[in-house]
Amino acid sequence: MKKIILVIAMVAIGGFFYQSHSQCTFSNFGVKVNSSYTDPTTGKCMVNFDLYFDIDHNPGGKYFWVHIWPTNAYHAPFDYKKAPTTSILPGGNGVLDGSLTTFGFWHQQGLLDPLLSYPPDPVNVPNFQSAYTITEIPGTPDRYTVTGLSLALPQGCDTAQSLSADGWESQDANATNVACSSVNQPFYVNDPATRGNLICNIAAPGVPIAERAYFFDISTISNTDMNITYNVFIDNGDGIFNAGTDTLNIKTGTVLLDATNSYKFQSGLQTYQPYSSTKPYADKSLWVVVTTPSRPNAVYALIANACTPLPVKFETFTAQRNKENVYLKWVTSSEINNKGFYIERKNSTADWQVLGFIASQAADGNSNEQLSYYYTDYNLSKDISQYRIRQVDIDNKATYTDVKLVKGFNQTGNVVVFPNPSPDGQLNIMLDNWESGATIRMIDMNGRIVKEWLNVSTNKLYVNHLANGMYTLRVWMKGTNEPLNVKVIICK
Repeated sequence: MKKIILVIAMVAIGGFFYQSHSQCTFSNFGVKVNSSYTDPTTGKCMVNFDLYFDIDHNPGGKYFWVHIWPTNAYHAPFDYKKAPTTSILPGGNGVLDGSLTTFGFWHQQGLLDPLLSYPPDPVNVPNFQSAYTITEIPGTPDRYTVTGLSLALPQGCDTAQSLSADGWESQDANATNVACSSVNQPFYVNDPATRGNLICNIAAPGVPIAERAYFFDISTISNTDMNITYNVFIDNGDGIFNAGTDTLNIKTGTVLLDATNSYKFQSGLQTYQPYSSTKPYADKSLWVVVTTPSRPNAVYALIANACTPLPVKFETFTAQRNKENVYLKWVTSSEINNKGFYIERKNSTADWQVLGFIASQAADGNSNEQLSYYYTDYNLSKDISQYRIRQVDIDNKATYTDVKLVKGFNQTGNVVVFPNPSPDGQLNIMLDNWESGATIRMIDMNGRIVKEWLNVSTNKLYVNHLANGMYTLRVWMKGTNEPLNVKVIICK
């Protein structure tokens, strides 16, 4: 009898610990619509979209399942002690009745694969999807992108429709037991909407013809006032938006969509120097990210870059001071119809000054090999100097390198902010003795963190859209506990 009691107690204790470690979260939705139309026969909105979300996995989880319903048809409270099934299944619990779709994926042992069936109810599960691709960006939590989901929304595409999703995780070999769940995550697929286009070459006075430009619009079909925040980022090259890796913000703003603008915002033509004519940025796509308090999820739009790549590929460009001299070095890995390079410098608020010209080393301006170039500038300026290289083709089209900052002559300090005070809310931050992994915070006079950068992987940051006032820039270098502090003033 004692043995039986002991076994029961051990099972109870084991169950307790199983529950305490059986947590998973499923949240932070983003939606990118690929196509949509209203079916003339059914009147339903047929939409193909990419779904972005975070998962903080249950330890030991192998399979993750997602079910989606129209919010107004979302199931009654369900404890997820068993897997959801349809009422058609003998002994089924009916949770999947009225659902729009189900999909799942395996995420163990370095593999990430869509699942081809739903074992708890393989015959009756509504609109099971396996013809999609899934990618993971590991983190805390992990970020997933499911590309190419197809839904038939209950109403036409001219009606904003709320959906609700459940996610649950399984640990067993048959993907049927429930280890943890995260339920009733709402999101909208078709409202608000955003789209944009990129123009490869623009012509304007004083603008290099190789410069890119873009425009986008944002609209709502709800016909109710909607406060919108938008940000435009340069894609890091993988074609997937991730806030942790796509951090180069070239535009941000807010707008009210209301009856006065027909519930639509149009950005107009936007340029984004220096990136719009600088490799590799000018050859990358852009992301428009839209958020609003009216919706629980973000909306993404990819502005695809189908432009012919800029002709000269810069492998590296450096600018370093040694006493009164600044040594410039740049390396190209390929050149096409390249005439040569103008070296340009800018001090304080002065205009860009041409220091000299170096002709291309490539025969006829064409090369597929690495070529190295050098230039020495005698510079006694006590302020920050900015350097860039303007590459010119044989037909006089021009592109620019990224801008490099160099300290003033005898200027000291491990953190330099330029310009300071700032007349327009824009700052450049330089870090000396830098190693990847620094933490940087911009703190206002009330002690609030207005901007933060974690695990900084560059010794130069560009900051914009700061409001008037005084701030403290606080920098923790990798491996240090004491921060470096710099007072910053914004006076627009």
